[in-house]
Order: sequence, then structure tokens, then C-alpha cells
Amino acid sequence: MKNRPLGAIDIGTNTFRLLIASVRYNPRKDIYSINEIFSDRTITRLGSGISRNGFLKNEAIKKSLTVLGKFSDILSQYDVHNISAVATSALREAKNSDEFLKKAKAATGLNIKIISGEEEARKTASGMLIDISAPDTSLMVDIGGGSTELIFSRHGKPSIVHSLNLGVVYLAGKYMKHDPPLKEDLIKMDRYISQEIGKIVKPYLKLISHNSKLKTAFIGTAGTITTLAAVAKKLKIFEHKKIHAARLTRRKVKNIFCAISAVSSHERGKFIPFEPSRLDIIVPGTLILLKLMEIFNFKEITVSNYGLREGVLIELYKKSEKKGFN
Repeated sequence: MKNRPLGAIDIGTNTFRLLIASVRYNPRKDIYSINEIFSDRTITRLGSGISRNGFLKNEAIKKSLTVLGKFSDILSQYDVHNISAVATSALREAKNSDEFLKKAKAATGLNIKIISGEEEARKTASGMLIDISAPDTSLMVDIGGGSTELIFSRHGKPSIVHSLNLGVVYLAGKYMKHDPPLKEDLIKMDRYISQEIGKIVKPYLKLISHNSKLKTAFIGTAGTITTLAAVAKKLKIFEHKKIHAARLTRRKVKNIFCAISAVSSHERGKFIPFEPSRLDIIVPGTLILLKLMEIFNFKEITVSNYGLREGVLIELYKKSEKKGFN
């Protein structure tokens, strides 16, 4: 039973992610590491349309169930000790989320748990720091399809957590109706993002330090940030080793935003050849990151290619350990 693989499914507003891996814990350093066995992700746009009427679209449900069926088949091929499937913003918000959960259970056998924004943030924080040394203090961000999570951590332990109503799918649906986007729509989106961040800014500003000796690190995860790192490195294919722990400057983020927001989605494809389904949502995602860096005065961000899936696996490992399986 020792060190058998675990399975995690992250059912996001924009992307579904599967990870099968074994987890190891180093008590001397108090850090976790993973040995990846299988990983997959598919953009489903489950949350597209929710901002209009509060319901998941039938087309999005159908595609998402197909992806979950594929994930379930893959999991059955491995000697997986335990599986956890968690759902985030789209299913938190949707009026017909119960219908989706029932259909998913009937079609795949998966018991999906809808987690709160705060729980999502805490799990994400624990996953983000895999293979990244935890600084004394850090502001961690996860820019997702339906929400953006902000976590202030001390030595890797979250102390302040907020889930912001800033999701790239929702923002794209509201402000990216023209291709290329209109300047007035970009201005409105900028104003809305700044307003939402402004609601929670004070407690973070009191704790963030830019002193050279006690400098707070800025660390980010999820598709927008990892894609920007790939764009900055001019990658033609996405490569984990070149993305994880890479650094992005605020100037670079601003330059990329100016470039991709001024052109059509077709022209944007020249910047992101490896993920054409992200061509509309990359603009609002980049603007969220830029506004966070400006408001909190960070000149660079460390990129993590780990997040919620890995945090879910760590939690599964801890539960199994308590039961005596590891």
C-alpha cells in the first residue's frame, strides 16, 4: 500500500485538470514533493454563459461530461489508491450545478465536491510551493476562469485568503465582445478589475513588505500566468521545466498586454501558438495580473506551474497517512 499513486481532478470554470502522482513528505524540511505519473488538461469552458443567466450551457455540460468520462477511464488504468474531484467557481455559482453533479456521478461514478473560494485558495497555496522554496512572506495568486484567489502566506502557511469575483471567462464574456476589443471596453474592464481588487486591498498592504531584507515574494499560478511565462520565453510548445519557477517582470507583463489587447484573436495566435483556445481569455487574465502588480507594487512575479491539483493530492496524502496507508 505504501506510496501508491493518488488521483486529483480540478473541475475549473475554464479548464479541467487531471493529475495522477505519488506524494512524498520530507519531515526534516517540512516540504512535500510529487512524482507525476500522468497529467492531462482540457479547456471545456464549463462556466461560459453563467454571467448572463446563472445557468451552465447544455453544450458546455456535454463537453465537460465527456472530458470527465475520459479522466475516469484513465484513472481506472492505474492502481490509484484514492481519488478526489473538486469543483470551483462555475459550480459554486451555477443554478443547475446539482444537475451537473448528478449527471457526472451517473456517467463516471465520480463524487465531485464543490469547494468554497477560501478552501480552493488554501489548497492551491499548498500545491504552488512544490519545488519552490517558501519565502518568509508571500502574496500568492491564482487567476482562474471564474474567480481569482489571493493568499498571503508566512513560511508557506496561509494567513489571509480572499476569493475575488474576477474570472477570465466571465470578464471575456462581458468585455471581449469585439475582435479586437474596443478601447472603451478595455477601459471599463480595467476599472472593474481595479474596483474589485480595491475592496480587499487594505489588509494585504499592511503585511506586504518591499524592504530588501524582508521582501514579500509574489507567486502566481494557473493558465494565464503560465501562458504569459511561455510567451515571454517565446516558446512554441509549453514546457514545464522552462515555466515552473520562472520570473516575469511587470514591464514584460505590461508590454505583452499592450501587444495582445490591440490585435485580433487571429493575430494573437502568433504569441500563443500552443493554446489557441486561450486567445480571448488571455487578455482579461493579463490585465488582472498587471493590475495586481501595480496596486501591490510588485516589480516581478515567480511563476508556479503547480496549484490546486497538487494541493488536493497533498490533502489526500495527509488523510491516507492518518489512516495508516503510507
